[in-house]
Amino acid sequence: MAGFAILMTIMILGVVGIVIASILSVTLYRIGKRRVHCGVSSRRAIVVGAAAPFVGLLWFVLAFLIHVQISNRIAHQDCGLSGDPYVTLPNGYVLGSLNTYSGYIKAPGYETDEPVAGPGYVRSIDHKTSSVRSFVFDTRTLEFRASEPKTQEGRPLDPSSQAALDAWGDAQTHVHIDPDSYWKMYYRYRHQWPKYVFLTILAAGEFGIFFCVRESWKMPRQPTV
Repeated sequence: MAGFAILMTIMILGVVGIVIASILSVTLYRIGKRRVHCGVSSRRAIVVGAAAPFVGLLWFVLAFLIHVQISNRIAHQDCGLSGDPYVTLPNGYVLGSLNTYSGYIKAPGYETDEPVAGPGYVRSIDHKTSSVRSFVFDTRTLEFRASEPKTQEGRPLDPSSQAALDAWGDAQTHVHIDPDSYWKMYYRYRHQWPKYVFLTILAAGEFGIFFCVRESWKMPRQPTV
């Protein structure tokens, strides 16, 4: 579900970007034609002005791809628009989530396509039931502590039982609000500097495109006699 939501976000941003670039391109094309008729700029300015918005859009995509590589390879975290949001803790453990609620902890040096459980991984306690039981895994001491089962905990969840569904919903809510929950830890250890690098690269490229358009629109120099 998270991957589909991200795909839809990218598609919507792409459509919006193309529409905005098209409107700007037509606007700059018309302005360039007027300036040519007035003898202020050359026909080259029309081409530069009309192409500039699409070049700017392509630069945005390129800057974001660079941002993805910096985030993954240098900051060791996701780029902020990923179906697998993850961060690397100071001790090398990876804290990730394959969707909004299903978090995992991966020890340094362990790799797998779909982390569920096993050596180096903590994600599920019991695959045979759908029981709700919270746990805490201390990556410093490797200590694992699970909550003591109550009356309805530790039993398979009955989808037709409202109490079971409420218990499941409550567990999902705590994923977001508990002090040691996945999302609290995610934001606590997430680096912010890759975002600023992305904005710097983006601003530098867009300013360069704006400078090229402005230079092409300057009044041609009259030959001296």
